[in-house]
This record gives sequence, C-alpha cells and structure tokens, in this order.
Amino acid sequence: VTIVAAGSQSYYLGEEIKFSGTNTETYKTYLFIVGPNLPDNGANIGKDDPRHWETVTNQVNTSKVVDVNGDNTWSWKWGTANYALDAGSYTIYAVSQPKNKENLGAAAFGTVSIVIKKPFVSATASQSTVAQGDKVFITGIAEGQPPAGVQIWVLGKNYPTTINDVKTQSVNSDGSFSYEITRSTTTNLYAGQYFVVVQHPMQNTVFDVYAAAGTGTDNGKTIVLNRQLGTNTATNTGTKVFTLLGAGSLQGSDAAEALVQGINDPNVDDTYTKLQFIVETPKITIAPISDKHVGDKFTITATTNLAVDDDVLVQVVSSSFKPTQKSQSGEFSGAGQTIKVKKGDSGLNALSYDVDASAFKPDEYLVTMQGVLVTAASDSALFNVLEGSAPTAVPCT
Repeated sequence: VTIVAAGSQSYYLGEEIKFSGTNTETYKTYLFIVGPNLPDNGANIGKDDPRHWETVTNQVNTSKVVDVNGDNTWSWKWGTANYALDAGSYTIYAVSQPKNKENLGAAAFGTVSIVIKKPFVSATASQSTVAQGDKVFITGIAEGQPPAGVQIWVLGKNYPTTINDVKTQSVNSDGSFSYEITRSTTTNLYAGQYFVVVQHPMQNTVFDVYAAAGTGTDNGKTIVLNRQLGTNTATNTGTKVFTLLGAGSLQGSDAAEALVQGINDPNVDDTYTKLQFIVETPKITIAPISDKHVGDKFTITATTNLAVDDDVLVQVVSSSFKPTQKSQSGEFSGAGQTIKVKKGDSGLNALSYDVDASAFKPDEYLVTMQGVLVTAASDSALFNVLEGSAPTAVPCT
C-alpha cells in the first residue's frame, strides 16, 4: 500500500488536500491520522473533530474507508475546512485492513507526513493618503482558501453609512484578494483618518463577528454581533458587541477597537489584520516659476495628493489671449497637455511638464493644472517670458 499527498506537503487549514496511492492487497484502503492532541494510535481523518474519533482495530467506522479502483489505485480529497486540528506535523496512514497504529503488523500500509498551518490574513492600502474622489485598493493574502472570502470593514467619521458598506471580497485560488474603495465613495468621505479591518473566517468558514439590522430596543440601528455567544433574536444569532449605526453608535478608532476586541474573543476563531489611511481634500501645488526668456526650455513642477497615474490637464496661456472679432488677428502663444501623476516622496506625488518657449511671445503667462477626474484638485501660477536670451554669467577673474 502506498500514499502520497499532492502539492508541497505543507498546507493551511481550510485547503483541500488530495491523497492518492496504490493498494494491491485489498479492495478497500483505510485511512487514519496521527499528530498533535490526537489519540496515540490514530484518529479517523474523515471526521470533523478527529480528537474524539480514535481509530480502533477491526472497527471499520473508526477509519476513513476509500474504495480501490480496478487498476489498484485509490484517491481521496480531504477538505480541511471546519476541522478541529492544531497547527503542527501530522502523519496519515493508508492501511490494507481496519487496523490502528498499534496493530499494523498483520497489514500492509504506507504513510505520508504533512504540515498543517493556521490560516492568516495580511493586507495593505494602495496609498496611505487618499484625495477625495480618488479610488484606493485594499489588497492582500488570505491563506486557507476561505470560501466565504474576507470581510472588509472601513470605519471613520460618519462611515459606514449603511450596513451595505460592510463588504465581503472573494479570495483567488492563490490566496490573493483585491477590494476597491471607489471614487464615488471617497468623494463623499470626510477628510480625516479611516481604519480598515480585514476579517478572515478561519476554519469554520463563517464570520463569527458580523453586522446585522437591530431589533427590539435596537430597532432602526445596525449592530455588530458575536454569533458564538448566545442568541440576540430569533433571526440574528449572537450577542451584541457594539452599535455600528444609529443612536449610541461608535465611530472611527472607537469602532475599530470595539470590532477587533470582538474578534479577539476566545470563542471566536476568526482572525484579522488592520490598517489605516487618511482622506484629504484634493490639492495640487505648483512650484514657483522664475522669469523665462523666449527660446528657453524648462520644466514646470508641482506636488499633489492625487493618486499615481491620475490624469491632470496642464495649460499654459498667454495673458494676451482673449476673444477677438473675426476680422481681427488674435495674438496667442502657449501650450497644453494631459499628464500623469508620478510617484513622489515625502508623502506627496509629483507632476512635471516640459515647456519649450521657442514660439512664445514676450508676455505674462498663466499656468493651470486641474485633475481630469478629480476636478476639485487644481492650482494656478504666473510667470513672465522676456525678450531676448537669458543673460550669460560672466566668470570671475
């Protein structure tokens, strides 16, 4: 009898593990598991809580029984979600007869060792400072392939506004996830600090701390419940942790702290990670521009809290530019272009626009920069273009 485990032999609790092998002795393969806090002689790997299912020799129902195919092969997929197992190293036995570890002498068997790890979640925000009207992404890794995904709480001043602002996000097969806080959402956020809690349901695949519509004395409110502690109503399972929306609700850091304390309850198997970002009024600040001369080539720079790759419209217009009659010649020189926000330093991003003043006329010029999608971000500045070329510095003798 042989047995192998697909993959790396190291798995997060919640993942599906495929065991396979051969059995040339019998038409049934009997599986049991040995490891931390399990019976010494083995436990039934087919039971959700193998700690209480000791494998007993010649008692078929105390092992996981798998049929052997006509070509002497067998396979079984072990879905580890909802299993009560500790992190650690385990050995799985595949036996030709219903025997436990103590009585293997009369049977053919094979073993494979695996490592079980507790799932975890990690996350980061695409930027630490977000301009109102810009989108922000919460990305991360949730190991263990949670079928319920992860639950994302964004908590700040007057936010969330409805129960629907508490979101769940699916997790990809590689454990990654990405959640977008949209432009329309951040447009309506107050300037200030916001806290994000990303919640992983762990091995029971259920969010034990969750938001629900209140009833009774909490009617009209949104409350946060711990479903592992008693029953609040016939429809909402759990004990109230705190009020999220409505009279007496917590906001910002108070709500975030109450939430993580609820998840930290020893009866709750969920885990979480937390992060924060700051929402600011959108802004662009153009750096001062010194006098230039016709023919100069120079760069106009600015700083902004708009996101990297946001579009910004730059216009450089002569002050002489004004509407004219069709019979008149209009004097105009200037330039314009849409540019991208680049990664900056010191917490602000950067803008730069190269200007060739070869075709400019001597005049005062107005520079404007404005976000294409985040139009509230704008700034302007003046500079002069003078006749002639720039003076040449005379070297000292």
